[in-house]
Amino acid sequence: MWAELRDEQPIFYDDIADLWLLTRYHDVAAVFADHDTYSASTYEQSTGRVLGPTLISRDDYGHVARRSIVAPDFVGKRLQRSLPMVRACAANLIDAFVRNGECELVAQFSSRLPVDVISALLGMEGDGDLFRQWVTEMIQGLGLDPEQRSLGKRAHAAFCAHIAPALQGVDDPARMDHIAKIARAEVDGERLSGDEITAFCGLLFIAGGETTDKAIANMWWNLWQQPELFHHVVEHPAAWDHAFSETMRRSPAVIHEDRFTTSDVEWYGQQVPCGARVRVSIGAANLDPTVFRDPLRFDPGRSDLHRGKELRSGASTDAGRSGHLGFGLGKHFCIGYELARAEAVIGSQLLVERCANLRPALDTMPRPQIQGNAFQAVPSFPLVFDQ
Repeated sequence: MWAELRDEQPIFYDDIADLWLLTRYHDVAAVFADHDTYSASTYEQSTGRVLGPTLISRDDYGHVARRSIVAPDFVGKRLQRSLPMVRACAANLIDAFVRNGECELVAQFSSRLPVDVISALLGMEGDGDLFRQWVTEMIQGLGLDPEQRSLGKRAHAAFCAHIAPALQGVDDPARMDHIAKIARAEVDGERLSGDEITAFCGLLFIAGGETTDKAIANMWWNLWQQPELFHHVVEHPAAWDHAFSETMRRSPAVIHEDRFTTSDVEWYGQQVPCGARVRVSIGAANLDPTVFRDPLRFDPGRSDLHRGKELRSGASTDAGRSGHLGFGLGKHFCIGYELARAEAVIGSQLLVERCANLRPALDTMPRPQIQGNAFQAVPSFPLVFDQ
């Protein structure tokens, strides 16, 4: 369907959902890059209804200012200091099943690791099970069902109550957890309010937990479709990094994002009015054959993909390689992109180190499926290994 849309209707009006769908790579990249014309205030109708106002729904200077407060710990040298924590969280999860000779990758590892890492970053090690329950209910509340929305709001209230004590004593210089650091930080002489801090923490779990979980499982599924690729990355641990990049292209966890137009625009002769919802299809764009050769083929070694650190400011490099769009582009580029990569790579490396001859438990494993409105993920991935 994505191929048909790219070829025949690159701008498609969905009269049921009342939105305009773009599927070509360069069109999707252009929307991401133009935050003046395509506003992310669409998030006010999803995450905003459960978490309250967050920086992802803002396009103004307030977004830039708040991002400069919360983002530094998730990139570069500051993130490097947290990598032992990522490894420790992965090791704790593996300890729980390593003697069993089997595990369920999604239920016992990929769905737990990101939540445990974020809990540790917030200074709340050991609270992962609580957070997992609340995050699941908050995500369910992002849809249109009134009962699910109420459940999500109750979960968020419980989450905020649990976080509240951590907002006290943040000026103690001995506290180096993420909550204390963002609470102390100032931009133009202003600090984040308590509500903004708790909303951002909730966003970390929703955006960082769910998407990284699905990216890890999708990566493993992709590799096992060509067992020689899996064995290659086991023998060459650095290759996990390229496998993650190719997974974010071939099977991104998030398949689309929505924006509102702030003025009338024209696409391929079609008039899109101000205030319209424009849906950019990340999944379709990443499979655009005008950008990636043989795009349906999973190839971590492909020469036309930028395989290293993600590109925030643009979709292409001067080396003839284009970046995947799995983390977006421009102002709203995913804050946790480096952390997500670290969790997927370090977690996978440790799994194959600790669990000898790790392999699928079934001859045919469930393939990635569309889940909900915007996700693509492997529902389960049972593994066995030598004790």
